[in-house]
Amino acid sequence: MAITRPQLPRYYQIEQAILEQIQKKRIKPGAQLPSEAELAQQYQVSRITAKRALDDLVHQGWAFRQQGRGTFVAQARIREISGFRSFSEDIQARGLIPSSRVLFFKEVEPDTTTLEKLHLLENERAYMLKRLRLADDDPVAVEVAYIPCKLCPDLLSEDLSAGSLFSVLKTKYGLVPTWADAEIEAAEATKEEAKLLGIKVGKPVLIARRVTFSANYDVIESVHSIYRGDRFTLYTGRQHID
Repeated sequence: MAITRPQLPRYYQIEQAILEQIQKKRIKPGAQLPSEAELAQQYQVSRITAKRALDDLVHQGWAFRQQGRGTFVAQARIREISGFRSFSEDIQARGLIPSSRVLFFKEVEPDTTTLEKLHLLENERAYMLKRLRLADDDPVAVEVAYIPCKLCPDLLSEDLSAGSLFSVLKTKYGLVPTWADAEIEAAEATKEEAKLLGIKVGKPVLIARRVTFSANYDVIESVHSIYRGDRFTLYTGRQHID
């Protein structure tokens, strides 16, 4: 018996049609999108449905509104949902090519704060992984992650400049990131951060501190990230992955 898939909501179809045009660069950043009335007429839907499509694009960071003028395509921003997807997946979702430059990757003795975050005993060790994260070869974040050694034997043998840490955790160790608690604050770039990110000292950055859990609440990683404020939209809170 053939399986009939439910039809996607009309607002989502409109949203995806516009998004495809943006991702394929047929609609450039700064270009004005059709109004609610124009979309309603074009797709033969209500203005409420058309508005929902535009609202979603704005919420996701693909577009922005100007009071009294309309909705416009935004400069590419990277939506980082703590623990929801890997950095590589988030970058790819924006039509960009992700890569990393490993700055430090060793087994270390965590400090007291990191031990507590990882739920480790005093004598247990962790991997410290510091990477410069890039999108289309453009530096966008500096990330320092701590991963419990007991969960990932021989992790140091992995080339994490070429692939996703989350992908390795899933495929090699059976660790599936499922929940994340995050706190985020705005700050100014330090001299070291500015040099790595290619921005001026004092420019806005976003600092994210995240603890990622598996489905049974094993702590997979504790990560401290510095994001370029002009390139990222960050979402806080606890997220669940279906």
